Amino acid sequence: MNKYHFLYIVAFLISVSGCIDGGTEPSGNSTVVNVQDLLQIDEALISGPVLVDIGFDACPACKIMKPTIEEISQEYAGKATVMYIDTRKNPEVAMVFDVYSVPDMFVIVGNGPEGYLYMTHDGDIVKDRNIARFIGVTGKDILTKTLDMAIVSRQNK
Repeated sequence: MNKYHFLYIVAFLISVSGCIDGGTEPSGNSTVVNVQDLLQIDEALISGPVLVDIGFDACPACKIMKPTIEEISQEYAGKATVMYIDTRKNPEVAMVFDVYSVPDMFVIVGNGPEGYLYMTHDGDIVKDRNIARFIGVTGKDILTKTLDMAIVSRQNK
């Protein structure tokens, strides 16, 4: 194999593996809220459920999910808040949620005395985020179904 072909293949693999940070920032018209601290999540919960997406810009799966998260954010404006935690820029916030793989997404429906309450994909409200998390590339239909159930749950209180 030609050494240039080999170098091209290696460079390509490194670029898609997330080892090189492309430095992409959210677009100026994004409705996704970048989380700096937990107080932002607590404040958003006052008006409705919160879909949280945890990842980082160079993560290939996170890049795949980004347009879906943006769409959901725009479609659910006024009904739910969509928030993003960058594990590289705010690792202390991500650590609160015990993140071990990204993208990691979940819907928070409330804040109880023992912590956050999460909506599962089948409509249960649980204290254990591990039961309610979506790891990896997740279909928009699954996320919106969970958000819809969270909205109905909040309206029924």
